[in-house]
Amino acid sequence: MKKLLLAALATAVLRGMANAHDVQAGSLRDNLSASYQLMDLHYAEPSDTCALAVCTNAPEASYFDRESGYINGFRLSASGLMWKDRIYGHVDYERASGYILYRGFTQSGTPIPNGVSGAVISDYAARLGAAFASGDFVAVPFVEYGHHAWHRILGAGTAQSYTEDYRHDYVGLGALLQVEFTAALAASIYAMAGQTVNPTITVPALGFAQSLGSSALVKVGATVDVRLSRAMGLYAGVRYTRFSYGQSAPQQSGGLVIMEPQSDTVIASYEGGLRFFF
Repeated sequence: MKKLLLAALATAVLRGMANAHDVQAGSLRDNLSASYQLMDLHYAEPSDTCALAVCTNAPEASYFDRESGYINGFRLSASGLMWKDRIYGHVDYERASGYILYRGFTQSGTPIPNGVSGAVISDYAARLGAAFASGDFVAVPFVEYGHHAWHRILGAGTAQSYTEDYRHDYVGLGALLQVEFTAALAASIYAMAGQTVNPTITVPALGFAQSLGSSALVKVGATVDVRLSRAMGLYAGVRYTRFSYGQSAPQQSGGLVIMEPQSDTVIASYEGGLRFFF
């Protein structure tokens, strides 16, 4: 399905798109980039302890678990214009890890106001779109496919520590607009709306593995590029992602019946690094 979608888009744009051949658009030109990334993670499981018709341990709060904090990482990407500069392609990979604040409850309902969780987040994505140029502006409608993984370490540094792994793919449609202010300065903004696909959770210590409910996914971002030379430039950017996971089905694990509640995730990323043009 993913290959057919990308092939259909490529066929359509090859039949008559505006030529962007003469546009000197910063981050759209053929380049590789590498950057430092500071990721701000916010995760919450709204309180709904009656999901299994067992409400005795319901905490007096509006949430089960909340996690938030900054983690450090990197981002690698490659972008370029192809087929007489009519087609835009982009791939990227990012990874960040660290420790964040955990606020939640034990299984008996005892509050944990200042716990610590470990987090390792990795993502990869690919875009394909058509480039429309007008003067110093380039507009790119695109289709995007990506994958997100979160390795969550609850009770980090304690004897009760265990891990949860969340994963999902996603597909979406978006648009990117870039404007070149001078030969050395360009700025871009983009927005994308899509859907999570095949979201799952795995908890090895409990033998728990279930599918999660899919949801809408939104991504927006902006970058500023400064061209230092024909071969190299600097850039800085900010990106925002929001999605949710629907509640899992209940599963028997030993003497327990386990389920994963609905959750909401917001990630803001701040990055800065180098672009190498070729």
